[in-house]
Amino acid sequence: IAAEQEREYAQALGEGDGLCQEGNKEGWKERLHIVRRMLRYRGAANAQDVAERYGWSVHGAEGILEELRQSKEAVKQDGKYYHAQLYRRARRQTVKKRREEAVTCPAENYAALLLAEMESSAPAQEEMQNLLKQYAGMVFPAAFWEGILLSGRIRNYRESMLDAFLAKGELFWHMDGKGGLCFERQEETDWEADLERQEETLDEKERTVYEALLKRGASFQQALHGLLCGESPYDALMGLMEKGLVCADSYLPVRQWLQKEKTKKATVRQRVKARVKTMEAGRWDVVRPVKQQPLETRLERCFARCLVLSKETAAVCGISWQEALSVLRIWEYTGQARRGYFVKGLSGAQFIRGTDYAAVVRRLQRPEKKLVWVNAADPAQPWGKTLPHLPGRSFQNIQGNAVACLGGLPVAVMERQGKTLRMLGSEWQEDGLQLFAQEYKRGRLFPLLKRIVVKEYPEGAEEAFASAGFLKEMRDYVLYR
Repeated sequence: IAAEQEREYAQALGEGDGLCQEGNKEGWKERLHIVRRMLRYRGAANAQDVAERYGWSVHGAEGILEELRQSKEAVKQDGKYYHAQLYRRARRQTVKKRREEAVTCPAENYAALLLAEMESSAPAQEEMQNLLKQYAGMVFPAAFWEGILLSGRIRNYRESMLDAFLAKGELFWHMDGKGGLCFERQEETDWEADLERQEETLDEKERTVYEALLKRGASFQQALHGLLCGESPYDALMGLMEKGLVCADSYLPVRQWLQKEKTKKATVRQRVKARVKTMEAGRWDVVRPVKQQPLETRLERCFARCLVLSKETAAVCGISWQEALSVLRIWEYTGQARRGYFVKGLSGAQFIRGTDYAAVVRRLQRPEKKLVWVNAADPAQPWGKTLPHLPGRSFQNIQGNAVACLGGLPVAVMERQGKTLRMLGSEWQEDGLQLFAQEYKRGRLFPLLKRIVVKEYPEGAEEAFASAGFLKEMRDYVLYR
């Protein structure tokens, strides 16, 4: 040791391992000084390393290192202690270097990545479960779930698949009182929430049924028949469902609610048959609110949906960007997330989950040049939502439109439920209409339409229509399912 440090080492080492903070404050102070200097010039160390170097017990060395950590003069990571100043400096340099490594890709590359995520090799039932869990907590129009999302993503989707899954009780649905519908995780239900105040907005019949469900718990419709003096509880249940206060084990009531205008015009026999069918909907129960999940959990779910987290994608997931940044900045330092300007068109601060970083960056830089048809309102279609429309390639994000993307770039759009075919660029391929016809016949596009009648289309498209199986009727081209 240096001669000028002889007194310091004598105080720190002279009394053996029995030295403690209370017994000899000067000696303890010198030990802290020596170990802090060791971490600065010799590098990271654990308690075993310090004990062997100075002849202390592991327990004593651990006490010294922990005091340095508590006073923020040392940082512990993966079982080793680092000099705090050097650690912060190295971390800043590492983060800076990682940010500089980021390569900015065109917006269409990100769109291609999201559209590619729609495809899955899992069995249809498993694919449906994963899809519902992915979008759990998000509100969409009630007609959207089966009319666009499930029918457009799940191969050979059938209504019985959703009913069978809901009967298991893993997820439940509820309406929001404005025509929207949301799926929630049963495990996140807030069983302590007060539901009494919700009765104030109900009429007499609805209040009677609602109170009965509160007292009895989940009940079949048949068990509620005696509540209204022999009158069927069907209308009361449907009214409560529309207000978001009750739900069923089946999705059948929602389907009937969507068809209510058509049912009003039906015969008496058909209306009675529809009411009787609701007895097969399983049990009815009150809708309880779900607990607010920690911000970290909500960010993880947003990463799973959007892959790249920015101000725009966080807004789609219902997360405040300022709150998100408070966590993401820490995740960047710990390696849980990587920051950079990855996608042109999104805000400057962008993050990719650390475990997904290599795969997402590779797919952003080398997108698959594949032609894909998707409903314009599908959440996997980002144009006009998280990404601004490109000049000359804009379209409305409504359920009646379907857009074709080649490598993520919009090239054509079927508007007004197929009445208008509009080209958005020169990248159109001859087999584009053939792919549209295939997707339509599979029920993945416009599943509620029995036929597509194209009345407006570009000049010179006649041959492409004929090769895709469209029939010419007068000046229109018609495709039957």
